Amino acid sequence: RFQYVYGMMVLGIHTTIFYLLIFHSKPWARAIRIGYLFNQAQMLLHDVWTCFLFRGYTLIPYPIGFCSGPVCTAIGAFNAITIETIFMVHAVCALLFMLLMMHQQIMPPDSSLAF
Repeated sequence: RFQYVYGMMVLGIHTTIFYLLIFHSKPWARAIRIGYLFNQAQMLLHDVWTCFLFRGYTLIPYPIGFCSGPVCTAIGAFNAITIETIFMVHAVCALLFMLLMMHQQIMPPDSSLAF
């Protein structure tokens, strides 16, 4: 039940962030806006996956986890956890790429650190 409540709150937050990125970020560079929209869309897909389809639980303090969502029963827990891992790795990679792009925009062109 908690994941459904959390999922509904997260969907509202994502809607607000999409609105702000589309309509209130005009001074930003176009590549940064597109990158943030891509990153936010990926995070939205991950939250829908986690809260509604996967529904994974960790049994703290033990290093055990299980999932009870419809995807886990359809394709098996191992495959569902593999997809969850792919989502998490892509989220980190997209965010790191955005940070690199922002870093390169503030670097002077004649710097040895600029690409």
